[in-house]
Amino acid sequence: MRFVLLSCLIVAVLGSGLYFAKLTVDEQYRKLKQLELEIKSQTEHNYVLQAEWTFLTRPERLLRLSHSLLGMNSITPERILPISSIPMRHSVTTSITNADAGVENVVY
Repeated sequence: MRFVLLSCLIVAVLGSGLYFAKLTVDEQYRKLKQLELEIKSQTEHNYVLQAEWTFLTRPERLLRLSHSLLGMNSITPERILPISSIPMRHSVTTSITNADAGVENVVY
């Protein structure tokens, strides 16, 4: 008789544990599906934002806005200089010795 009662108790505990495990798994599955839907929605939103950015940064639109709002004009070929006309910086090393401290300072 004790064996039957003990077996019933073990079956009831294991059945309850299995039921709660199923509930936990179902809840996790619902969360997973919700996250997948959010990811899909955000991905579509990112595509829309990328399309809007591409539309807003069209070169002809920016050129038109720079003319109308900023009063800017296109660069004419006369304003373009060859690279040789740019003054280059020459690196000159000058050593100054500090006799009191015995330290050498290098100025570039």
